[in-house]
This record gives sequence, structure tokens and C-alpha cells, in this order.
Amino acid sequence: MHSPFPKSVIIIGGGVIGMSTAFHLSEKGVKDISIIEKETVGSGSSGQAAGIVTCLQWNATSVVARMKTLDLFERFSNILEGYTFQQVGCLNLSSKEDYFQGADIRELHDKLGANYETYIGSELTEKFPDVMTQKDEYGILDPRGGYSEPHTYIPALRKKIESMGVKIYENEQVQNFKFKGNQITGVVSFSKSENKEKNYECDSVICAVNAWINELLSPIDFKIPMKNFIHERFVTEPFNRELNLPVINDRVFQSYVRGTEDNRILVGTSQHNPKNYIIEDSDFNIKDLKPFNDALDFLKEAFKNRVPIIIDKKWDYHTVGLISVTVDATPVIGPVPNLSGMFLCSNFHSGGFAYNPVAGLLISEHVIYGKTSINSDTYLPSRFSEFETKAYLDKTHNLEDLEVKRH
Repeated sequence: MHSPFPKSVIIIGGGVIGMSTAFHLSEKGVKDISIIEKETVGSGSSGQAAGIVTCLQWNATSVVARMKTLDLFERFSNILEGYTFQQVGCLNLSSKEDYFQGADIRELHDKLGANYETYIGSELTEKFPDVMTQKDEYGILDPRGGYSEPHTYIPALRKKIESMGVKIYENEQVQNFKFKGNQITGVVSFSKSENKEKNYECDSVICAVNAWINELLSPIDFKIPMKNFIHERFVTEPFNRELNLPVINDRVFQSYVRGTEDNRILVGTSQHNPKNYIIEDSDFNIKDLKPFNDALDFLKEAFKNRVPIIIDKKWDYHTVGLISVTVDATPVIGPVPNLSGMFLCSNFHSGGFAYNPVAGLLISEHVIYGKTSINSDTYLPSRFSEFETKAYLDKTHNLEDLEVKRH
């Protein structure tokens, strides 16, 4: 039986997933909502994200979820002060062979009503003059897709949820959970700014952290079979004209490229450093990540013929983050098995920013109604109940070992 309407909810993690969750909970009538963030809001994976979104995914659940997320991004453009969803289109670019192997996916998109446009070779350059392609390369364009700038979206969403009454506690790390039987009743944290332990009572807890989710879950008998991988982004100095290119998920070069709101070009990849990154403990800070010497060379070589205007452009700044990938490359959204009132919303591979509006909606529905408005059973944590998670976590993996789907 589902629990009664929650009077108080604690969200662990102040990234875009946690803040989106707070927004939807508040909009559905939950009055007492607190976010506990071990650093500062948006300082983890959210602040490092490319912010790319498309609904052209590889299974029915994700296509439907991403269509909903596009609805929400369009809505957020109207209700979040200082934020605009940059709906420039999102292009999945592939070889001819890759394109024809994906025929069943396009049939799925047709069946579910996900609109797309197909371009071959020079047709892409005619539509987007800053993009160069080979004659046997195929592009599938999601015209509703695009990107969000993390540095505008994060503060805009924070301002909105705080105006709705959501409390945010920064520089505070959750260390344990409190239970009465199998019912969660609160959390124990340590405040770095106050230098003391703090206790919180609540009806429900939502774990909305990313890379360090298993360190957070260490007090309970449940882990997620997942691996983290280094992810790097580079951004050019501004151009003196408006760029004419969509977001490009480039399957040929296993990287991505997009413009920015201030006419720069952003490129990113994980391919240059394929070995999974191991987090030693819950004190992990994303600022501890170090850039790899060959990352920019990899990306410059990949994109010098794709977006030739970057060849002589100076590179302005660089960020290093993590993508967090489950064994089935599918997000984790739903209740923890055998624990009442405890929920997970995490591990979105390279698409956490794209998922955040709908992920917050779905987990809020789990908490309040015990079910979701779309069929999201493939996201449930319970799918790992019979999986040999410990053995999986003990092994080292490379990125190509997992079927990672870009954004």
C-alpha cells in the first residue's frame, strides 16, 4: 500500500535533478521540502553539463520521457526568470552503415510521434552552413531539441524553487539515514559551515546525487551497478557573428558540438579516457578531477573538418566532470526495494541535464501517488534486485563495455 501524502520530503543533492524534483513536489502541494547539498547548488555534474536535449532516444520509455521533458523545457522558458531554452535543433549524425542499422529506432520514433527530419551529406551544409559533412553521412534532426546553458538555468531554477518555499542547505553532507523498521524517518548530516551534526525528520527521502550515489547508499543494503567516466568540455573564445549550427551528437567521432548563447563553440567527449573513474569515498569533490593532456587534441582533430571555423580559434576555458552509467545505460528513478519512503533519482549517463525536468516529475509522482503518469518501469531500482551488483562494482570497465547513449 502506498504511503499517505508526504508532509515533509528531504532531497539529497542540489543539482538540476534535485531542484527539478523540489519544483514538482512543491507544485503538487508538498509544503515542507528541503534540499541538502554537500557542496554548493549546481557545483557537481550539473555545472559541468553540456545541457543538450533530444527526444530521439533508443527505447519507448526514454522517447516518451524526453518528449515530456521538451514540453517542460518549453514551459520553463516561460516561467523561469533569466532562462531561455535554446531550441536550435539537435542532430544525431552518423555513418551510412550506422544510419541503416538504426531503421528500427526510426520506426519507434514514428510510432510514438517523435518528429524528426533526415538530411544526407551536403543537405546538412545547405541547412546549417557552419556544418560540414561527407556525402555518405546521415543526419537525423530533432527540430524541438536544443540546449540549456547551465550557468543560466541553475540560478533561475534555484530562484524559482526558493520562491515556492523550498529550503536549501549547502556545504552539508548526509552521513546516515534514520529508520523505524523499514520506514525511513529522517537523515543525519554534518554541516561544514556550522561544524556540527544535524538531524532531520521527514516522511520521504529522495537521493538525487549522481557519481557518488553508492557512497551515499553505503549505510543501507542496496547499491546500483554503475560506473563513472571522466568527461571533458572545451569552449572557444566568442565569434564575431551568430553561428549557424544545431547541437550535434556526432556518432562518427563519438563526441558532440554546439554553439553557446554568446556565440562560442562548445565541444565535449569521454572517448579519449575510456577507463572508469573510481571514487574512493563520500568526500569526493568534482574539483578533484584533473584534465587529460590529449583531450583537446582529440576534439580538435574530430571537429576540424566538421566545424572548420574552430581550426584557428583560441580556446577560452575547459571543465572536467563525470558521467555516471548504469550497467544497462538506463536511469534509476523510483523507490528503493524493501524500504518505505526512500527513493532514488540518479545515474543519467550523459543525459542528466536533458532528463532533469521529467525526472523530477516522475520521482515526485512516485513519492506522492506511488505511480507515474507515463510507464517508467524500466527506470525502477528494483530491476537490479537479482543482479550480481557487488561483482560488477568490483570489476574495472572501459566506456566501450557499456552501451552508452549520448544525451
